[in-house]
Amino acid sequence: MTEILFVLLYSVIMWLVIEIAVVLFAATGLQKPIARYQVISMLTATGFTTDESSLIIDHPIRRRISAAVILFGYFSLAVMISSIASVLSNDLRTNLLAVVIVVFLAIWLFLKNKVISAYLTNKFEHEMDEEYNLEDWPLKTALSLKENDIVAEVEIREDSKYTNQACEKMILRSDDIHLLFIKRGNIILRKSLLEEKLQLGDRILIFGDQEAIKKKFSGMLVDERA
Repeated sequence: MTEILFVLLYSVIMWLVIEIAVVLFAATGLQKPIARYQVISMLTATGFTTDESSLIIDHPIRRRISAAVILFGYFSLAVMISSIASVLSNDLRTNLLAVVIVVFLAIWLFLKNKVISAYLTNKFEHEMDEEYNLEDWPLKTALSLKENDIVAEVEIREDSKYTNQACEKMILRSDDIHLLFIKRGNIILRKSLLEEKLQLGDRILIFGDQEAIKKKFSGMLVDERA
């Protein structure tokens, strides 16, 4: 019975660590479902590689939080191994686990407070402003992208109606789509982009509303399966 209680108590600790990490990641602007999945991946050392993981790797503050979570995951592995040995000797310290749970629960409730959450969000944003140059920021953060915004690359192909047309014919001023640069071979064009005539093979980096981009440039997106 003591062994089962130990496992249950330690499971509660793991859950609290996950929720604390999720709150901290959310304060940096990361969506909670994404944060929770990544935290579980870090704790269990499963090593899932997804596009979402770049949201953490590319963000300096999130990297610090993830490092702490990974270290706790390795610590937990050591605890579980030692607990198995303790089971054999029947010497489990459930009272100590109960104290740890209370501490983690207090931390989690503290971080869940709206005032504290708002403070952390402002604190992290201020730290990004003060310690890192804008070019070091993740692209999504630097561009202040909304939840339904994306960054996409459009390619001018042989059958494109925009070949030899000025870029302003492709991206209208009324569109919720914005132009970053045009890549022409090894050359990056950044000046007078709207007046630039598009050529076969050009790749145009844009950002804006996801639905608008997919609807307008269906079949032209670089990462789209035709």
